[in-house]
Amino acid sequence: MVAKGVRNQYLATYCANLATLIYGLSIGWLSPNLILMSSDDSPLTTGKITSEEQGTVGSIGTIGCMLAPLVCGWVAEIAGRKSALMLIGVTQLVSWAVMPFATNLSVIYASRIFGGFAGGGTMSIVPLFVSEISEDRIRGTLGTMLAISCNVGILLGFIISHYVNYWAVTYLALLLCVVYSLGCCFLPESPQYLFIKKKKEKAIKALRFYRGEEAESETSQFTAEVARFKDIHNVGTPKKKDSNQIHIKDFLTRSRWKPILICVIVIMFPAGSGSIPLMTYTERIFQESHSNLSPAISSIVVAMLQLIGSYVSTMTVENAGRRVLLVVSTLGCAVCTTTMGTYTFLQAMRVEVDWFRWVPVASMSALVFINAIGIGIVPFIIMTEILDPKIRGSVVTFCLLEFSGVAYLVVKYFPIAVEQLGMHSCMWFFSCCCVASATFVLTCMPETKGKSFEQISESLNGGKKSGHKDVAPTAV
Repeated sequence: MVAKGVRNQYLATYCANLATLIYGLSIGWLSPNLILMSSDDSPLTTGKITSEEQGTVGSIGTIGCMLAPLVCGWVAEIAGRKSALMLIGVTQLVSWAVMPFATNLSVIYASRIFGGFAGGGTMSIVPLFVSEISEDRIRGTLGTMLAISCNVGILLGFIISHYVNYWAVTYLALLLCVVYSLGCCFLPESPQYLFIKKKKEKAIKALRFYRGEEAESETSQFTAEVARFKDIHNVGTPKKKDSNQIHIKDFLTRSRWKPILICVIVIMFPAGSGSIPLMTYTERIFQESHSNLSPAISSIVVAMLQLIGSYVSTMTVENAGRRVLLVVSTLGCAVCTTTMGTYTFLQAMRVEVDWFRWVPVASMSALVFINAIGIGIVPFIIMTEILDPKIRGSVVTFCLLEFSGVAYLVVKYFPIAVEQLGMHSCMWFFSCCCVASATFVLTCMPETKGKSFEQISESLNGGKKSGHKDVAPTAV
């Protein structure tokens, strides 16, 4: 049972993550329908598509994904987080509204670009919005809703595409787009954003909504939180003209470049784990491996386990800690990709593997489960925790651009790499990336669980307090 004091925080998180669920639907729709479009039963008037066109359909969404952090980030700073969430809803509506007319690749390309834009927007704005409305004690739990929502969407996309038809996912997504947009209309703006914009009365009113009964009774905790926000954002205090402007030197102090470097490296973990091409080409991977389950059923099993893994992450992120989840997740993914690589290598060498046809489903299912526990969500949580609020928006935007760029390269060239180098080489490459990721976490990344920004900053600086004065604790 959700306590009344946090009920509105959960409701707002669920509403914002409807956008993530819709994005998950587009991922789940893609894999089975790529197989359909490349078959003789293709619904496209242009006929079945080639392997190169499969790669383009799978990767072209990342073009929109790369634009989204820039556009949505700018809207979030100028017009507010709520306006950015509404923009995401509009682009999602456009991406799905054209799908009933998608009888050729050009329309599908357009739909994927708009859908990718919406996906990039959700990855940049939803975590920011959720971190700014949530209390410290439930911050991590609410942050993991991003992964759960996306994985629910992926699972629904697989199931509906397999058991219903090519168009059914489209109509469900359109309905959810309408529900999401209406829900966002009733959400108050982020209190932190309103404090930043010196809108004190509106900020307190919004904070009162998100804190529920605790705010209505004006408890000492609520009063202290209001005072803290005022102090952080210097509400009512005149500032120098350029005090909020960002300069190159703001990124070069030791207390800032170290967390920036951590974010730049950690955000590459999901692409390096192999989970992104796996979810994009799930059915093709199982076709290549000749699993003893059909590709469609295997895909549904994988998506279901990924959803369970993201739920486990919700239960453990505030108990086990971020570092533990990342280390377990990266090393677990390394074992899974090594196993899959060895199986496909033996298969390529024409070794008899009939007794081991369960290995592809088992290893890939374990991969997505373990990935969902840590790699799939923790990097996005960490970014909102270790970065100085003054540069956070800029660095998060850059990291999401980097994430989209790397994801584009991986998804675009994965089919080509499989054809040229073999599935085993690709899997072993991902395994090496996972081991390198675990090594980095163990040697360079601090634990952030339950810590304030000042405590995290001190641990990054060897116990020394940050030297710059404009650093404020972030309420995430």
